[in-house]
Amino acid sequence: MSDVSGQKIAELFFSLKVNITFWSKLHLEQVFSINGKGEVGKLTMQQFHFLLCIRDLGINTVSQISNSFCLSKSSTSLSIAKLVKKGYLEKELPSNDDDGRKIYFRLTDKANATVDATQNALMNITSSYFDSFDDETKQTLYHHLSAINQLIISGGTLK
Repeated sequence: MSDVSGQKIAELFFSLKVNITFWSKLHLEQVFSINGKGEVGKLTMQQFHFLLCIRDLGINTVSQISNSFCLSKSSTSLSIAKLVKKGYLEKELPSNDDDGRKIYFRLTDKANATVDATQNALMNITSSYFDSFDDETKQTLYHHLSAINQLIISGGTLK
């Protein structure tokens, strides 16, 4: 029987999250606007994540976004309003079958181009960092990250 408990895994998982957050701050910060002011074409990290959720996950209402990010609806509404004002999002009215009070959002061409450019910049920075590792380390890291992703996606089953 293993002496590894769920508690130990949780501690290591949260330590990893903190380490990734600090690594991201050190290496990826130049891609993002810090406060969303004065940097044309740069999104804040939160704006980037909002746009990714809308584009890739179909999470496209204020309620869905606020729930996904554990934010208040008022805070989320303010952030979404800024994205609309900057031309990154457009409002869509609900269908006749849907609740008429809901407002849906979709990315504009400007948003898609900016998200793609931001993603490319992030991939370039991140891949150049990992390219500095030796081949064996890269293989090991790739294998473990793939396994972790599979475990998280599947809810605990490796294929």
